[in-house]
Amino acid sequence: MKAQTKQKLKRNAVGYAFILPLILYFIVFQLAPMLIALFISFTNYSLEHLNDYTFVGFDNYIELFTNSVKYPMFWSSLKTTFFYILLTVPANIILALVISALLNSKIKGEKFFKTIFYIPSVTVGVAIMVMWQQMLAPDGLINRLFSSNIDFLNNESTALSVFALMSIWGGLGYNVLIMLSAMKNIDPSLYEAAEIDGAGPLQKFLYVTVPGVMPTVFFFLITGLIGGFQVGEQMLIIYGDTTMVNSVYTYVYGLYYTMRRECNYAMASAMSYFLFVIILIITLIQFRVQNGRPKWMTKLIDKAKRVKGEENVETV
Repeated sequence: MKAQTKQKLKRNAVGYAFILPLILYFIVFQLAPMLIALFISFTNYSLEHLNDYTFVGFDNYIELFTNSVKYPMFWSSLKTTFFYILLTVPANIILALVISALLNSKIKGEKFFKTIFYIPSVTVGVAIMVMWQQMLAPDGLINRLFSSNIDFLNNESTALSVFALMSIWGGLGYNVLIMLSAMKNIDPSLYEAAEIDGAGPLQKFLYVTVPGVMPTVFFFLITGLIGGFQVGEQMLIIYGDTTMVNSVYTYVYGLYYTMRRECNYAMASAMSYFLFVIILIITLIQFRVQNGRPKWMTKLIDKAKRVKGEENVETV
């Protein structure tokens, strides 16, 4: 008994030794900075108060919400971020569903199309941004094709839509591959049961395929929302330190501006934790909403089991 216990402890020790570097990385470079940022958000720590900062409680959070003179872009940046999410998340999910369904219908050249769609996902993000910047310039490819002279990236009415288009194009390949894998895991007998009930291609897609990939859709919804709230890197790559149009002034860009240009580290920490709370609440709501499968789906699964049972009897 003691020998087995020692062997088990030794085996566990080896396992912990392998994951120890990852645990240390998480503690030092993720958990510790998060806790330090939380502490800083309750102080007046900034470039002016590097050595004489004091504890101010929730003053930073209150000022962030109420002082529209000092932080005039706070609420508008949240509005811009929400609008960006509305443009990108539904489009990403719908396009991934439709394209994956087409690829799953056993069309010729499936591997070729999967490769083409996935190429943007493995391309360096900076290179993609520079490519779009050149294409959308007033003298770029898009304006030359349509004989126009629109500065898409510096136009209030087009800038945010252009960034949404970049995001959709860049992430579509990854979404398609994940969604296609989910579709291939759907039990074929469900489609057979639907055909017995007289379902056509559209009905099978809506009542079998879509419910079958709902966990994947839920995954895309959560990751899309988190990624949407964190958008800001693309704007920094395109505009740098130059003036950008207000329509693409996102929440994370405002956080960057507060930290790097104003050097108000305490307020930037407060902004980051406010964003954390928003993402946490939305994620919890989504988990709450996603509860089980609909009754008609359960009935269809039961019918599919009966169909499969009859097939097995015939085989015997």
